[in-house]
Amino acid sequence: MSDFATALRRIQEHGDSMLTDAAEMLRALVGDTCKVISAAEGSILVPSQDQTELQFLVSVNPALDSSDITVPVDGSISGYVFSSRQAIAKVRPESPGVSKVDELAQLSTEYLLAVPIIDDDGVYGVATFVNRSGEFLETPFSANDLKTAQAFGEIYATGMKLYRKVEFGSRIARIEIAEHAGELDVEGIEKITEIEDEVRRYRLPSVIAKKAMDLPHRECELLARMADVLTEYSEESDEYDL
Repeated sequence: MSDFATALRRIQEHGDSMLTDAAEMLRALVGDTCKVISAAEGSILVPSQDQTELQFLVSVNPALDSSDITVPVDGSISGYVFSSRQAIAKVRPESPGVSKVDELAQLSTEYLLAVPIIDDDGVYGVATFVNRSGEFLETPFSANDLKTAQAFGEIYATGMKLYRKVEFGSRIARIEIAEHAGELDVEGIEKITEIEDEVRRYRLPSVIAKKAMDLPHRECELLARMADVLTEYSEESDEYDL
C-alpha cells in the first residue's frame, strides 16, 4: 500500500467511525427511552429518498438493527405517524408494516407506541416502541407514556440533526477521497465513478454550505432549505452536471 493510499484510508476510516458512533448515540437514546416507559424494545425509522417507505436506522432489536426491511408510508401505522405528525398508541395493531416487522423480529406486537421525530424544521422520522417490560408486561401504553415518548421524540430530533451533520461530512469526505484516488491513481480505493449517486446527492449542498459560512443565521437557514430543494431536483434530472 502506497503512502497516498494509507493517508486516504485513514481519513475514510475515521469518517466511517464517526458515523458509526453517531448511530450508536441514537441507539442508546432509544434504549434510554425504553427504560423510562417500560417498553420491551424500540427503533428509529427514517424515510427513503422518495419518502414512500420508512427504513430502520437504528433499533435495540439486533434483527431489525442490521436489516434492510422497509415499511410503506402509505397504509402503515408508522407511515401515518410520519405523514400526520401525530403520535399514536395501539393494542394488537394490524397493518402490513407490523406484520413484516413481526415476522423478521420473530415477535408478536401486542402494544405499539409510535411518535414522530419532529421539530420546527420538519419530520426526521418515527420512533416506535413495542410491547412492555417489567411489571407492565400485560399493560398497554398509557397516555402518560405517550406524552413522555413525544418529549423524547423532540430530543431525538436534535440527535438526528447531529447524525445528519456527521453523515454529511463523512459522505463529502468520501467523495473527495475518491477524487484524490482517481487523480493519484491509487488502487484499492473507491473511484469517483463508483459513487456517482453520492456525488449527485451531496455535492450541491456542500457547495452551498461553504458559501453560507459567513452569512447571518437567517440567510444560512434559507440557503439550507434551498439546498434541500435543489438536491431533490438534481436527483431527478438527467442533465445534472457532475
